[in-house]
Amino acid sequence: MEKAKYLQSVRDQYEVYPYPLRNPEDERVRLENSWHDFLEVINFYCFKGKQNFSGAFRILVAGGGTGDQTIFLAEQLRYNRRAEIVHLDFSASSIAIAKRRAEVRKLNNITWLHQSVLDLPSLPVGQFDYINCAGVLHHLENPAAGLAALRAVLHEQGAMMVMLYGAYGRTGVYQVQHLLSMINANESSSQVKLDNAKAVLQSLPKTNWFKRGEELIGDHKEFGDGGIYDVFLHAQDRPFTVKEIYALVEGCGLRLIELIERGRSKYMVESYIRDAKLLGSLQKLPKKDQQAIAELIAGDLIVHNCYAARQSDTIAGLDDLRNIPFYFLYEPENIDDLIEKRPGQPVKVKGDLFDATIEFIPGRYTQAIFRYVDGERSLKEIFELVRKGAGLGEPDLPNAQLLEEFRPIYEGFNNVGWMLLRHKSVGKFRSIHEMQRPPE
Repeated sequence: MEKAKYLQSVRDQYEVYPYPLRNPEDERVRLENSWHDFLEVINFYCFKGKQNFSGAFRILVAGGGTGDQTIFLAEQLRYNRRAEIVHLDFSASSIAIAKRRAEVRKLNNITWLHQSVLDLPSLPVGQFDYINCAGVLHHLENPAAGLAALRAVLHEQGAMMVMLYGAYGRTGVYQVQHLLSMINANESSSQVKLDNAKAVLQSLPKTNWFKRGEELIGDHKEFGDGGIYDVFLHAQDRPFTVKEIYALVEGCGLRLIELIERGRSKYMVESYIRDAKLLGSLQKLPKKDQQAIAELIAGDLIVHNCYAARQSDTIAGLDDLRNIPFYFLYEPENIDDLIEKRPGQPVKVKGDLFDATIEFIPGRYTQAIFRYVDGERSLKEIFELVRKGAGLGEPDLPNAQLLEEFRPIYEGFNNVGWMLLRHKSVGKFRSIHEMQRPPE
């Protein structure tokens, strides 16, 4: 490792406080996961729904820490004998925890590298089909250099997921960081700094901006001393706004595919603005401007997750009738029944898991379309069944007309992450339920 390229104090922090702190034995009973690392989601956003992750598919987890993303991705690809996950981190303490977690799960598809992200261009690691880099770039003195290093090892047809801290959602955090930097200005002991931080956190009045939004940040409570240090005492912490993320990604010669938070709805102005005139005006703005406005309205985006790639046009779309619409991590009430109970009336579908509500007015063929949405049939097959089995007596009903009716309803489900697409050539992936516990 070329130590001059990164802050020694950052590396030292993660040797003392591996992050996030995990008990490897917990792997026997649960699997940590993140929405954006499900293969179904990666496939939808990054590979037009056509990636089955078979063959020699290579994944880099850059700055993988104690292994959350590495273990989850490796578990999903357990039965692909040619897949390889490379876990890279500059903290030996963190890698040790990640390795033990892999041992508990009996995963043998992971390669371990004790290196810095910044060293990637000079390492003989080859090219990767997918890169995960969560919570790393904002801890570099030069985030653009880190992203450029990732781009250097990204396959031409590959994609990456990058997580960066959100500037506005973490407003209270940065005020406390500034407060502690003043209090600890003359302190060199990490333990004294930590003790001071605990004392300050216990003393904050409810008027403090961090206390007003403390429910947004849980790491300082969930991960003990390491969590407190990582949130409030980090030596290098540089947050980003939506506009700054676009500048970072595009400045490195990449295309920002999408900003996501269990779907796209958090970054859509129509999720907040109800005034038709104002909304119409805002929707004429470039997408990145709309997303920047949504970020400011929401106020609670403490992190930004985004996909980026060298290529454009990577998201699966409805216009390919070979694509299969399927519910993801969510099974709604039977839409067919809901329409049947209230013919001609708006249908409201509420999700308990992700706290979202979808409302739509069904068209003439909506009930028939949803009757055949089963996660197995392609759009082409669904539309054929609608023509044959809905009793409509319209054998010449064009696909375009059915698609026009289905599209806005699908987009509502897709925007909140409830429905995705995969190509007919791609089978189902392993469910989260079957992956929770490692094989005996």
